[in-house]
Amino acid sequence: MKQGVRRGWLAGAAALTLLSTTGTAARAATPGTAPALAETGRSATNPGSLPLGPAGLAETRTTQDVAPGVTLTTITRGRVSPDDYWTIEVGIPTSSDVPPSPDPDAVTAVLGTHTAADAVVAQLTAAGWTGQAQPVSTPAFADVKAGVIGYRVRVGRYATQDAANAAAKQLKAARFKPSVVYTGFDGDSTTGPWVVRALTIDFHRFRGSVAESHDATLAGRRTTTQIAQDTGALAAVNGGFFVISENDGVPGDTAGIVVEHGRLLHDATNGRVAAILRDGGRRVELKKLWTGIDLVDEHGRTHRVEGLNRTPGVIRDCGGDAEDSPTSLPRHDVTCTDPNEMAVFTPEFGGPLPTGPGTEAVLDAHGTVVSAGPRTTTSVPAGGQVIEAIGTEASWLGEHAVVGHRLRLRTQITGPGGRTVRFGPNDSVVNGGPQLVTDGRVAIAPQADGLVHPDDPSFYYGWVLRRNPRTMIGTDRRGRLLLAEADGRQASLSQGLSIAETGQVMKSLGAVQAMNLDGGGSSTMVVGGQMINSPSDATGQRPVGDAVVVLPSRR
Repeated sequence: MKQGVRRGWLAGAAALTLLSTTGTAARAATPGTAPALAETGRSATNPGSLPLGPAGLAETRTTQDVAPGVTLTTITRGRVSPDDYWTIEVGIPTSSDVPPSPDPDAVTAVLGTHTAADAVVAQLTAAGWTGQAQPVSTPAFADVKAGVIGYRVRVGRYATQDAANAAAKQLKAARFKPSVVYTGFDGDSTTGPWVVRALTIDFHRFRGSVAESHDATLAGRRTTTQIAQDTGALAAVNGGFFVISENDGVPGDTAGIVVEHGRLLHDATNGRVAAILRDGGRRVELKKLWTGIDLVDEHGRTHRVEGLNRTPGVIRDCGGDAEDSPTSLPRHDVTCTDPNEMAVFTPEFGGPLPTGPGTEAVLDAHGTVVSAGPRTTTSVPAGGQVIEAIGTEASWLGEHAVVGHRLRLRTQITGPGGRTVRFGPNDSVVNGGPQLVTDGRVAIAPQADGLVHPDDPSFYYGWVLRRNPRTMIGTDRRGRLLLAEADGRQASLSQGLSIAETGQVMKSLGAVQAMNLDGGGSSTMVVGGQMINSPSDATGQRPVGDAVVVLPSRR
């Protein structure tokens, strides 16, 4: 939600530090977008500071003041490896026929059994191409054993991406399914390079706050820069996972829990970790959360509601109830369905309401039912609510939503062990996952966070093992809040991080607890109202669902 910060303060105060400078940060950012900040310190070549690549790689750190108590550190490490090259990954046929996803970060099926990979190699040979079946292995995680997870097929070694694209075009004409990849993104040994940025917020000096924000509405997508500018933020990073395709809900809507100003605004991906920013970010808790939502009638009788501010029957990233298909557990980038569901929409939703088969009830600001019937209402009345139901839940709503009677929404958030988690007016929650660092140790559980897809090792390969842009949140031993971003998928600029490397990087930055936020083309860092990193999408900065914003004091 919009934070109501005076933009004039930002324009005046930020101008004090927007001084001309050159250095690592400016070179790493997209040309013409990065503000110049007062440079307060630069380390010399500092081998081994980031746990990336072999020891002895050159590393440079530039430290800049954003505001009193808010510091930006830009780290560049390594160099392009002569051993990395462009190659072609050839898809391996699967038994499933999944429509292509509109998500630019969607993982294609590139891993299969050894037998299936060998069969593709044989087909390539018959067509005059030389391919190799290569095993892909995972390191051990808290709930994943080390070992081979499948085999990929690769063709060729090309000096440039254009040369690889030309060969891939020929393979496609021969009815193969090629994709061009750079070996530096594999997650294997490389010398880089990498660009990592970290905002450190020291609340002993910083008088502002840090919060999750959707800007004006939950629905709809905006860039992190737009959210930062609208909220008057000193700095911001992209937030949690969100809906991209209309097939998965309302674009821009969160895929997981949202709490803003102490109020629950979206149901949780039950059992998935989230970051609780208490007292304006001064205390951060990383905790698995569950939500319970009920409608309460005038007689105190309750009826369970599955969704809050999301399309009924469509559960992005799953984590719902036992009736959901294919699972009630978290499953990242999968949309579960339930033919019998009820969802409540509040004014914070903002965008046009989803319509379709089923029943609705419109409530006024007092909770009184003012109308009931088919799902045709397009917006939530001021201060009111709209209840939408499908399947058997539509029948229930049709019987119990009586015009003139009152219904009340009751919500509860619980943590491990069913303990109630309470929130104050200065608390917010951003979704994400997996957890990266716990008690100062790298501790990652991909399966618990839904990153292991049964019978689909390609997803795990692309999301967990390969290097991608990443955005992270955590705290260090001094209680300082850390917001970090790593550029990726840019061969000559920054390779990105595997999930294991993401945890190691956060630990090296001093985090004693840390969590992964949304990444890939969403990864963005904004300072002084302008983007300072280099996004991986060819179209530039990606519109997202929400952001974590660093707000100046309102006093």
